Amino acid sequence: MNYGKIIKKLKNNRGVSLLELIVSIAIFSFLILSATQIFKMVIDGQRNAISAQNVQENIRYAMEKMSKEIRMAQISNKECSSAAIYKVFNTADSGQELYFKNKNEECIIYYLENNRLKIMVSTLSGDVADFITPAKVEVSNLKFYIDDDLISAFHSKQPYVTMVMDVRAIGQAIHEQKMKIQMTVSSRYYE
Repeated sequence: MNYGKIIKKLKNNRGVSLLELIVSIAIFSFLILSATQIFKMVIDGQRNAISAQNVQENIRYAMEKMSKEIRMAQISNKECSSAAIYKVFNTADSGQELYFKNKNEECIIYYLENNRLKIMVSTLSGDVADFITPAKVEVSNLKFYIDDDLISAFHSKQPYVTMVMDVRAIGQAIHEQKMKIQMTVSSRYYE
């Protein structure tokens, strides 16, 4: 074997220069930073999607609960409030409270307390109140619009309630999900 040629070839093989080393480190650093930013964007997008999904699920539950009660509302006249002017649905506090009589002859009031939707049920044994939205979801600008016949008027329209509210997830500002929700539900009450 020719060891002399191999040794000569190894001696002629120079290493990398300082400039080549700096350029390769710069390119490697750029690639790592780019990959990290892309990963961070994907994680933030996933968190935003999960936050929006949680808000939607929680509000969907509250809306379903409310719409079921509203659909089964009965004529109440002044039984649930002495200030009532409509047959089935009435509002108070500039439209921020909705009250009516449900199918079990109980007076129901929906209102906003501490930025959460709350229901109060008036029964023979007393009033029972509970939140229907979780603390993780903030509700604001709740407004009820009703279309119903006056108490002494001839039955001429199907009563309905339109609910409008702003909803947002509570948490880090970057993951806040704000939504405006509107839903209209008509009563099955017929005279």
